[in-house]
Amino acid sequence: MKPGRGVQFIAFLLIYFIVPFCACLFTLIFANYTASEFLPDKFLALFEATHIKNDHTLAIFTWAPFPIITFILFVYSLPIAKFLFSSKGCNFISEEKARHRIVHSPLIISLLGFVGWELSNLLSICRIDILFPTAPHQSIVTVSILFGFWGLFAFAFSYATTSYLNKLLIIPCVFPEGGLGKYAHGKQFSIVTKQFIFWAASTLFPIVLLIFGLLLRTNQNILNLHYLVHNDVLFEVIAIMLVFSFAFAMSFASSLQHPLNQIERATQLIKEQKFDTRVKIFSSDELGLLGDAVNEMAEGLAERERIKDTFGRIVDPRVRDYLLSNEHSLGGKVVDASILFSDLRDFTKLSEKRKPEEVLYILNRYFQEMSNAIEMHGGFINKFIGDAILAVFGTPMPMADHAERALATALQMQKNLDSLNAQFLSEGLTELKMGIGIHTGSLLVGNIGSANRMEFTVIGDTVNTASRVEGLCKGLKKNLLLTENTSVLLPENIRSKLKSEGEYELKGRETKERIYSYSPGE
Repeated sequence: MKPGRGVQFIAFLLIYFIVPFCACLFTLIFANYTASEFLPDKFLALFEATHIKNDHTLAIFTWAPFPIITFILFVYSLPIAKFLFSSKGCNFISEEKARHRIVHSPLIISLLGFVGWELSNLLSICRIDILFPTAPHQSIVTVSILFGFWGLFAFAFSYATTSYLNKLLIIPCVFPEGGLGKYAHGKQFSIVTKQFIFWAASTLFPIVLLIFGLLLRTNQNILNLHYLVHNDVLFEVIAIMLVFSFAFAMSFASSLQHPLNQIERATQLIKEQKFDTRVKIFSSDELGLLGDAVNEMAEGLAERERIKDTFGRIVDPRVRDYLLSNEHSLGGKVVDASILFSDLRDFTKLSEKRKPEEVLYILNRYFQEMSNAIEMHGGFINKFIGDAILAVFGTPMPMADHAERALATALQMQKNLDSLNAQFLSEGLTELKMGIGIHTGSLLVGNIGSANRMEFTVIGDTVNTASRVEGLCKGLKKNLLLTENTSVLLPENIRSKLKSEGEYELKGRETKERIYSYSPGE
C-alpha cells in the first residue's frame, strides 16, 4: 500500500531536515555530556576556557558550517518537494532530476552532515589555537580526533535512518514499478563500504571510547601509545580483537558483494541476449538460491529464443512477432491487401520422373529464391502449398503501396527464376516454369482452427481470385497476370505498361474479371 500525501510530507521533513539535524544535535549533546568520562580534565579545560572567552565572532565562525549545510540541503530538496507536492506537476527534465536526487538523498544528506560536523570540528581547533597559542597541540589533536569519531557516528546514524525512511515512504510512491537502477550508478556505497562504515561506527568507535575511559580511570597517559602497546595486555587484546572483528566484517561483506557482482554481470549479459551466461555461487543460502534462479532463468530464455527462432523459420519472422505480441485467440480482422499466388507448371509430371530427394532439392532451391524476392519487397509468405506459394502484402504489417510491392515482387521472382534455371541447366536439371497471379481486395486475416491448434492465415474471395488468376497464365501463355483491382492502385508510370487481356469468368464467381498482363518493353 502506498503512503498518503500527508505521510509523504512528514517523511520528506524527516529525511531532509529533522533526521540530519537531530543526528548532529544529539551526537553533539551526548559527546559533550560524556566527554568527562573519556578525556582528562586538562584536555577539557581548553574547551571550558574557550567558552569563558568573549569571542562571539570566532564562535559564529566555528558554527558557520551548519547553517551553510542547512541551506545547501534546502536547495537540494527543492526539486524533490516540487515533484512530490506541486499541483502543477513538473516537466520531464525536472522529474528526472527529482528522481535522481531521491535515489541519492540518504548518501548526499549524510555526507553533508558529516562534512559540516568535521568542518566545525576543524574550526574549533583553529579557534582554540587562536585563543590559546601556547596550549599543547597534542591535547588539541586528541580531543579533535575523538570528536571527529563522533562525526562518523552521526554520519552512520543519519545514513541508516534516512535510507530506511526513504525506501519505506518515498521511493514506493516515486518508483511504484521499480527501475531505480538507471539512477543508482556512480554515487552509491558498495556493500563492503557500508559494512566498513557501520563497523567503524558500531565497533571501532565504541571500543575507542572504552579505551579512553579505561585509560582515564587508571591514570595512564592517553598519548603514550608506545607504552600502551608494549606494556598493557588489555590494550593488546583489544587491538587484536579489533583487527579480527574488522577482518570478519570485511570477509562477510565480501562474501555478499562478490556473488552479487556475479549476478549483476550475469543479468547484464542476459539482458544483451547472451543466454549461455551462468552464475557460479558455491553457497546454499539465499544467494545460492538466487544464483540458481538466475541460471534457470537464462536456460528458460535460451529455450524460448530457440523456439522463437524455430517458429520464425516456419512462419515469417514478422508474423511470429505479431503473434507473440498479441492475444492468442481465434478470430481475425478484415483488411485490404494484395495476394500473390504462384505455381510451377507441369511440376507433377517432372516429379514423377525423379527421386523424392531430387524433387526436394529442386523445390528447396526454388522456394529459397522466391522467398528472397518476396521478403525483399516486404511481403510475407503465408504458406507453401505443394509447389505453390501464397504471399501477402499489406497485412499483418500495413503498407499503403501493397499492390505496387506485389507487382515488384512478381517481377523479381521471374528474374530469380531465370537465374536459377541457368544454374539448373548447368547441373543437368530441367528448367522450371512458373505462373503468377495477383489480386487486391478485402480479406480476413487471423487465427483459424481449434482452441488447441491454430493457424495464422488469410482467407476470403481475394485469396481464391488470386489463385484463379494464376490458373489463367498457362492458357494465355503469360507468366504474370493481375486483376483490375490491383491495376487501379498502381502508379501511372507502371499502369501504362499493363496490357488488357480481356474479361474472364473465373471459376466460382458469377461476374467476369478484367485481366492484365505486364509488358515492360512496350
